[in-house]
Amino acid sequence: MTTDVQRALADLVDAGAVAPGTQPGEVVDLVVSHARSLDGLDGFTRLETLSLLSCEVGDYAPVASLPALRVLAVENSDVVDLAWIEKLELYVAVLRRNRIRDATAVIGLAGLQVLDLSGNPLDARSRAAARALAGPVVTLDDDELTDVNVMLADAGVPLVGYRVGDGVWSCATGLTLTSHPEAGHVVTSVGDLAAVARGERSPADLLGLAADPHGGTHE
Repeated sequence: MTTDVQRALADLVDAGAVAPGTQPGEVVDLVVSHARSLDGLDGFTRLETLSLLSCEVGDYAPVASLPALRVLAVENSDVVDLAWIEKLELYVAVLRRNRIRDATAVIGLAGLQVLDLSGNPLDARSRAAARALAGPVVTLDDDELTDVNVMLADAGVPLVGYRVGDGVWSCATGLTLTSHPEAGHVVTSVGDLAAVARGERSPADLLGLAADPHGGTHE
């Protein structure tokens, strides 16, 4: 059975980015999307850049097995715990639109140059620590929107809001609500997000997902 990581390598071959027969240990840049497992990731020992997009794998600790990793992007996914990230020597950490509450592990990385934590239900300690960073370029949401993301996380809703200029957008985190969370970004408001958190509006309705007669949603 082909794993999600093997599929990502096959996609690189199909795109002509690497030669046929390239082994995991020879790859330096990898994009893994819609994964439910990171089995086999530890074989990519030379990986310098990794993007995990729209994934729901639960345990992201296998990422810590990549000694050469310097640029990490995890977006629209189900990341909650970041304890594993302390083992990495990252220059860039783009962790936007996830379910992260405690981000102190990544905030404390020495050598970090870029940090994006927008679209997460960050706790107060993480917000304060990120704003106190003097070196890296840091991207965060304002407290009003982050507080609503905390409400959504407390309610168990796999959805977050984030800022684009003066506007508020929303999207799913992980694959619970939709199989393509990267494509389901919609303009919304803090009030609408709060209504979802309070159970007054469904996340599927907010994201424009059709109701499934079997109890789920689909695009």
